[in-house]
Amino acid sequence: MVKVLFDHNMPPAIARAIHELVRLDGHEACALRDRFDPSISDVDYFDSLGSRGEWVVISKDLKNSRKRAERAAILRNRLVAFYLSPALQKKSIHQQTASILWHWEGILQQRVIVDRGLFQLPENKARFRQL
Repeated sequence: MVKVLFDHNMPPAIARAIHELVRLDGHEACALRDRFDPSISDVDYFDSLGSRGEWVVISKDLKNSRKRAERAAILRNRLVAFYLSPALQKKSIHQQTASILWHWEGILQQRVIVDRGLFQLPENKARFRQL
């Protein structure tokens, strides 16, 4: 089972809609604000997710992938993080959701084949780019 947490900069509606589809296969998707206080820092919530190797984080905050403390927390806690590409961030909520669903199997596979890492989620059917 994979658990996917949508960061505070992602619309909670995306997490809730995707959850309804993926729960049928035993997966979970949730919005950060449904699981943690909205004021929690990124490092604190990365640490709270633990290091069991089951979590995926999806975010629009591409700058976060370059911050030393946040990057270290992702890697330390064995998280796999996906950041929407700049082009995908400009799309509507419906197009962002469709793109995440299009890549869903790849997201699950990436969680299985890598222990931890940061990747860019492309707008189209391109491969994930490691950050």
